[in-house]
Amino acid sequence: MAIVREDLSLTQTQIGNTIIASVAITVIVRLAIGVLCDRIGPRKTYTGLLLLGALPVMGIGLADSFETFLLARLAIGAIGASFVITQYHTSMMFAPNVVGTANATSAGWGNLGGVRHKS
Repeated sequence: MAIVREDLSLTQTQIGNTIIASVAITVIVRLAIGVLCDRIGPRKTYTGLLLLGALPVMGIGLADSFETFLLARLAIGAIGASFVITQYHTSMMFAPNVVGTANATSAGWGNLGGVRHKS
């Protein structure tokens, strides 16, 4: 984030706000994603979310101000709602006697993706 902060002349507060916003939007989008899973199923929902989510991931490099960076971070944060789809899909795929273990495993592996190696 230090390079982005320097390139866009952002304050530490602005960086913090973009981080908070990207997490907060996930809470709201998860509700909509749950409804979509019920209506059109997890596969189509996942496909749509990932296709739409690819746009801000590709476009964030074009951000030239705090506002455009914030909008991109909001849109990227919405991709975090994919957790709901994973849990929904896993619950459908596994038998009731192992669905808890399956959900815990998929959530654990998903969280492992957040681990970052510091060099």
